Amino acid sequence: MAVLILWIVFFNLDISNGYNYKVQVQILKEKVQESNYNVTYAFLVDFSIPSGKKRLFLYNLKTGEIDKSFMVAHGEGCGQENGSPRSFSNTPNSLCSSEGMAVIGERAYSQYGINVKYWLEGLDESNNNMRRRVVVIHSWKGIPPYSIYPFKIVQSQGCFTVANNALSYIDNFISQQENKRILIYAFK
Repeated sequence: MAVLILWIVFFNLDISNGYNYKVQVQILKEKVQESNYNVTYAFLVDFSIPSGKKRLFLYNLKTGEIDKSFMVAHGEGCGQENGSPRSFSNTPNSLCSSEGMAVIGERAYSQYGINVKYWLEGLDESNNNMRRRVVVIHSWKGIPPYSIYPFKIVQSQGCFTVANNALSYIDNFISQQENKRILIYAFK
Protein backbone atom coordinates (compact mmCIF):
# COMPACT_ATOMS: atom_id res chain seq x y z
CA MET A 1 0.00 0.00 0.00
CA ALA A 2 2.79 2.44 0.91
CA VAL A 3 4.52 1.74 -2.43
CA LEU A 4 1.29 2.50 -4.30
CA ILE A 5 0.83 5.78 -2.44
CA LEU A 6 4.45 6.76 -3.10
CA TRP A 7 4.01 5.93 -6.80
CA ILE A 8 0.84 8.05 -7.01
CA VAL A 9 2.50 10.99 -5.25
CA PHE A 10 5.76 10.82 -7.22
CA PHE A 11 4.46 10.05 -10.71
CA ASN A 12 0.99 11.55 -10.74
CA LEU A 13 1.39 14.91 -9.13
CA ASP A 14 -1.46 17.37 -9.43
CA ILE A 15 -2.09 17.53 -13.17
CA SER A 16 -2.09 21.31 -13.23
CA ASN A 17 1.23 21.46 -11.37
CA GLY A 18 -0.25 24.37 -9.44
CA TYR A 19 0.00 26.72 -12.43
CA ASN A 20 -2.64 29.32 -13.18
CA TYR A 21 -3.58 29.65 -16.85
CA LYS A 22 -6.11 32.52 -16.66
CA VAL A 23 -4.36 34.62 -19.32
CA GLN A 24 -3.94 31.72 -21.75
CA VAL A 25 -7.52 30.55 -21.23
CA GLN A 26 -8.84 34.05 -21.88
CA ILE A 27 -6.88 34.18 -25.16
CA LEU A 28 -8.29 30.75 -26.11
CA LYS A 29 -11.85 31.83 -25.35
CA GLU A 30 -11.45 34.94 -27.49
CA LYS A 31 -10.05 32.86 -30.38
CA VAL A 32 -12.90 30.35 -30.12
CA GLN A 33 -15.36 33.20 -30.65
CA GLU A 34 -13.61 34.26 -33.88
CA SER A 35 -14.23 31.09 -35.85
CA ASN A 36 -15.82 27.66 -35.83
CA TYR A 37 -13.55 26.05 -33.22
CA ASN A 38 -14.49 23.56 -30.51
CA VAL A 39 -15.93 25.69 -27.69
CA THR A 40 -15.61 23.06 -24.97
CA TYR A 41 -12.04 21.76 -25.19
CA ALA A 42 -8.56 22.99 -26.03
CA PHE A 43 -5.02 21.80 -25.39
CA LEU A 44 -2.45 23.86 -23.49
CA VAL A 45 1.29 23.17 -23.82
CA ASP A 46 3.24 24.90 -21.05
CA PHE A 47 6.87 24.80 -22.15
CA SER A 48 7.95 26.57 -18.95
CA ILE A 49 7.46 23.22 -17.21
CA PRO A 50 10.50 20.89 -17.46
CA SER A 51 10.16 18.06 -19.97
CA GLY A 52 10.29 15.44 -17.20
CA LYS A 53 6.85 16.59 -16.02
CA LYS A 54 3.47 16.48 -17.68
CA ARG A 55 2.99 19.75 -19.58
CA LEU A 56 0.39 19.03 -22.28
CA PHE A 57 -3.05 19.60 -20.81
CA LEU A 58 -6.54 18.84 -22.10
CA TYR A 59 -8.40 21.88 -20.81
CA ASN A 60 -12.16 22.06 -20.42
CA LEU A 61 -13.19 25.61 -21.35
CA LYS A 62 -16.65 25.11 -19.83
CA THR A 63 -15.61 23.89 -16.38
CA GLY A 64 -12.29 25.75 -16.22
CA GLU A 65 -10.46 22.55 -15.28
CA ILE A 66 -7.70 20.38 -16.68
CA ASP A 67 -9.26 17.03 -17.54
CA LYS A 68 -6.10 15.15 -18.49
CA SER A 69 -2.34 15.75 -18.70
CA PHE A 70 0.41 14.20 -20.78
CA MET A 71 4.16 14.17 -21.28
CA VAL A 72 5.27 16.01 -24.44
CA ALA A 73 8.67 16.60 -26.05
CA HIS A 74 10.01 19.88 -27.40
CA GLY A 75 12.32 20.47 -30.35
CA GLU A 76 16.00 19.61 -30.02
CA GLY A 77 17.03 22.71 -32.00
CA CYS A 78 15.72 24.94 -29.21
CA GLY A 79 18.38 23.98 -26.72
CA GLN A 80 17.45 23.27 -23.12
CA GLU A 81 17.57 25.06 -19.84
CA ASN A 82 16.39 23.00 -16.87
CA GLY A 83 14.50 20.70 -19.25
CA SER A 84 12.59 23.53 -20.94
CA PRO A 85 13.26 24.94 -24.41
CA ARG A 86 15.60 27.91 -24.41
CA SER A 87 14.17 29.38 -27.63
CA PHE A 88 11.51 28.83 -30.30
CA SER A 89 11.45 29.10 -34.07
CA ASN A 90 9.06 29.08 -37.00
CA THR A 91 11.89 28.52 -39.51
CA PRO A 92 11.98 25.32 -41.58
CA ASN A 93 14.75 22.86 -40.57
CA SER A 94 15.31 24.65 -37.24
CA LEU A 95 14.26 21.51 -35.31
CA CYS A 96 12.61 23.87 -32.81
CA SER A 97 9.18 23.96 -31.29
CA SER A 98 6.98 26.94 -32.10
CA GLU A 99 4.98 29.05 -29.68
CA GLY A 100 1.46 30.19 -30.43
CA MET A 101 -2.04 29.03 -31.24
CA ALA A 102 -2.79 26.30 -33.78
CA VAL A 103 -5.80 24.25 -34.77
CA ILE A 104 -5.57 20.49 -34.85
CA GLY A 105 -6.11 19.42 -38.44
CA GLU A 106 -6.67 16.18 -40.23
CA ARG A 107 -5.68 12.76 -38.98
CA ALA A 108 -3.10 10.93 -41.11
CA TYR A 109 -0.70 7.99 -41.13
CA SER A 110 2.57 8.35 -39.19
CA GLN A 111 5.64 6.17 -39.39
CA TYR A 112 6.11 6.67 -35.63
CA GLY A 113 4.41 5.28 -32.55
CA ILE A 114 0.85 4.11 -33.08
CA ASN A 115 1.02 5.18 -36.76
CA VAL A 116 -1.28 8.17 -36.27
CA LYS A 117 -0.50 11.86 -36.58
CA TYR A 118 -2.50 15.05 -36.54
CA TRP A 119 -1.52 17.91 -38.80
CA LEU A 120 -1.36 21.35 -37.17
CA GLU A 121 -2.28 24.65 -38.79
CA GLY A 122 -0.48 27.51 -37.05
CA LEU A 123 -2.69 30.56 -36.53
CA ASP A 124 0.00 33.00 -35.39
CA GLU A 125 3.01 34.58 -37.05
CA SER A 126 5.16 32.62 -34.59
CA ASN A 127 3.89 29.24 -35.89
CA ASN A 128 2.28 29.74 -39.30
CA ASN A 129 4.88 27.46 -40.95
CA MET A 130 3.88 24.37 -38.96
CA ARG A 131 2.42 22.59 -41.98
CA ARG A 132 5.42 23.39 -44.18
CA ARG A 133 7.77 22.32 -41.37
CA VAL A 134 5.77 19.09 -40.86
CA VAL A 135 5.22 19.90 -37.18
CA VAL A 136 2.51 17.47 -36.08
CA ILE A 137 1.21 15.65 -33.03
CA HIS A 138 2.50 12.07 -33.09
CA SER A 139 3.61 9.42 -30.64
CA TRP A 140 6.82 7.55 -30.04
CA LYS A 141 7.64 4.65 -27.74
CA GLY A 142 10.55 6.60 -26.17
CA ILE A 143 8.23 9.10 -24.47
CA PRO A 144 7.22 7.83 -21.01
CA PRO A 145 3.54 7.98 -20.04
CA TYR A 146 4.35 9.32 -16.56
CA SER A 147 6.46 12.07 -15.01
CA ILE A 148 10.17 11.27 -14.59
CA TYR A 149 11.25 14.63 -13.14
CA PRO A 150 13.99 15.59 -12.23
CA PHE A 151 15.07 13.69 -15.34
CA LYS A 152 14.35 14.97 -18.85
CA ILE A 153 12.66 13.16 -21.73
CA VAL A 154 14.01 12.92 -25.26
CA GLN A 155 13.57 15.85 -27.62
CA SER A 156 11.70 15.92 -30.91
CA GLN A 157 12.46 17.65 -34.18
CA GLY A 158 9.86 20.29 -33.36
CA CYS A 159 6.79 18.05 -33.20
CA PHE A 160 4.48 17.62 -30.23
CA THR A 161 5.64 14.06 -29.54
CA VAL A 162 3.73 12.16 -26.86
CA ALA A 163 3.65 8.62 -25.43
CA ASN A 164 1.85 5.95 -27.43
CA ASN A 165 -0.92 5.61 -24.83
CA ALA A 166 -1.32 9.40 -24.75
CA LEU A 167 -1.91 9.59 -28.49
CA SER A 168 -4.33 6.66 -28.28
CA TYR A 169 -6.30 8.65 -25.70
CA ILE A 170 -6.10 11.90 -27.73
CA ASP A 171 -7.07 10.12 -30.95
CA ASN A 172 -10.11 8.53 -29.29
CA PHE A 173 -11.02 11.82 -27.62
CA ILE A 174 -10.89 13.77 -30.91
CA SER A 175 -12.94 11.11 -32.73
CA GLN A 176 -15.73 11.57 -30.16
CA GLN A 177 -15.92 15.34 -30.58
CA GLU A 178 -18.68 16.76 -32.73
CA ASN A 179 -16.46 19.74 -33.61
CA LYS A 180 -12.99 18.35 -34.23
CA ARG A 181 -11.45 21.82 -34.82
CA ILE A 182 -9.71 21.86 -31.44
CA LEU A 183 -7.18 24.55 -30.59
CA ILE A 184 -3.74 23.84 -29.16
CA TYR A 185 -1.84 26.70 -27.52
CA ALA A 186 1.90 26.40 -26.84
CA PHE A 187 3.62 29.00 -24.66
CA LYS A 188 6.41 29.52 -22.15
